[in-house]
Amino acid sequence: MAKLSKEKRDRLILVIAGGLALIFGIWYLVIKTRNTELEQSRTRLAAAKDRLEKGKRRVEQADQVEAELEAAVQRLKAIEEGMAPGTDLYRWSSLLMDNVRVGQEQEVDIFETTRPQTNEVGVLPAFPYPAATFTVRGVAHYHDFGKFLADFENRFPYFRAQNLSLTTTAETGSEGTTTRAGKPGLFFRVEIVALIRPSQ
Repeated sequence: MAKLSKEKRDRLILVIAGGLALIFGIWYLVIKTRNTELEQSRTRLAAAKDRLEKGKRRVEQADQVEAELEAAVQRLKAIEEGMAPGTDLYRWSSLLMDNVRVGQEQEVDIFETTRPQTNEVGVLPAFPYPAATFTVRGVAHYHDFGKFLADFENRFPYFRAQNLSLTTTAETGSEGTTTRAGKPGLFFRVEIVALIRPSQ
């Protein structure tokens, strides 16, 4: 191979360096950028396919979801039937307490049911049901009252008994008493919180 002159050798080195720079520039600016865009496109495509599959599953489950929704609506309507009506709460509360004692083995004498007051439940923010709060006063043997209260809470799981007080002296000042069965009795006072059924 013939010896190149210094000038030709410098040009050859310059051409090779320029060619390498051009190849590196093309690879870095074009190919690498395109590969990055292609990878991003693949990621977006995979996410879109995932969303499509989820959408297909939801469409396939639409009938099942609709049936579950209908069942939930029916359960809610059944629960709402047990709630206090929106009108004549005093009559409803008096009848409720009379009906609760029917067929009960316990000797519980209820001598006062106060007029219900409507207020917010305060359990959850923006709770859709208002509540009626009324006080029940009476006399019962300790064990009979415990059974009565347990039966009441089991029959009406969406009601709440609160602020219970048991004393041997009535609020009127009368000293201890006996129940109809002749057992020594305790005076009781309990607040009942009942949800009010929304008007239809």
